[in-house]
Amino acid sequence: MMSIAGTSKDALDTPALVLDLDAFDRNVGRMASTFKNAGVAWRPHTKGLKVPALAHRLIAAGAHGVTCAKVSEAEVMAGAGIRDILIANEIIGETKVRRLATLCSWADVIVAVDSEVGISQLDRAAGEAGTRPRVLIEVDTGLGRCGAAPGDPVVAMARRVAEAPHLRFAGLMAWEGHAAAIKDPAQKRAAVMEAVAKLTSSADACRAAGLPVEIVSCSGTGTYQLAASLPGVTEVQAGGGTLGDVHYRDDFNVDHECALTVVTTVISRPSSMMIVTDGGFKTFGTTHSLPEPLGIPKEQVERVSLSAEHGRLMLTAPNDHLAVGDRLEWIVGYSDSTVFLHDTIYGVRGGQVQAAWEIAGRGKLQ
Repeated sequence: MMSIAGTSKDALDTPALVLDLDAFDRNVGRMASTFKNAGVAWRPHTKGLKVPALAHRLIAAGAHGVTCAKVSEAEVMAGAGIRDILIANEIIGETKVRRLATLCSWADVIVAVDSEVGISQLDRAAGEAGTRPRVLIEVDTGLGRCGAAPGDPVVAMARRVAEAPHLRFAGLMAWEGHAAAIKDPAQKRAAVMEAVAKLTSSADACRAAGLPVEIVSCSGTGTYQLAASLPGVTEVQAGGGTLGDVHYRDDFNVDHECALTVVTTVISRPSSMMIVTDGGFKTFGTTHSLPEPLGIPKEQVERVSLSAEHGRLMLTAPNDHLAVGDRLEWIVGYSDSTVFLHDTIYGVRGGQVQAAWEIAGRGKLQ
């Protein structure tokens, strides 16, 4: 943590990635209450958060562990004292599986598989390392990305894991991401229910085959409010909703507070219809959604254009309220594609910087 804590947010050099801790805490509390009331465990995904201190805050609020996407991300969380970690991804390749097997000697890591190759590589590496990772079979419930087909193919793969001497079959996981952006509430609910039913019925089929299923894990921020209460689900992986952003709000209809922002400086006013700031696409992720300026009515925003180091805000009407040197704060378009661009995230409460956290998960791609 840096010594900048205790200074004003207005004193931060720009561009600065800022987390409103009051809004973050409210988002966390809302999600934690949803899972508690539904009677399911919470294992938030940290691929967007990337900061162990924030993951610890989620665990303090009721999460029982975390989810990661890569072995290197899991190493960061384990290094910060978090033991119960799901890598919700297939880990393929001798170098990666050896790292995973070694990590299991000091953290309780769960990993997803969807192929015979993945099972064989994990089993061999775990045998050499003297560890026994827990394994989940990923089920394709409609997203069409990774995962075994529901039903018999899942059972066959689960049996293969259970027979592997150096692996522990722990259950199933899926991500019903194809349902997240459906606008009609009834259609979205139906799509989530259909997808999760493929997961839970596959779990029932495993149990009927004599394969105990401890974990049935699914869902993300875009679907958690629907999936959490569905029968057969044991845990939910939603995590990005703790930050909130334009993408979750507008595309997934998640009415969380947008706690993550970027503060920029106005560096040029070529005209009363254009504002240029010091934050471009090296500052803001552009995947899924562009950032949204605060303090400027939406109807006055014609277009946001990002080059490498410049952010251009084109207006529909003259606006001379912001001068060169003034600050312009933006809601992040998509947290997953923005946080990893920065070295530091500043936790702010009441306009005062309370913490400056290194984004330790940045660049962890292996």
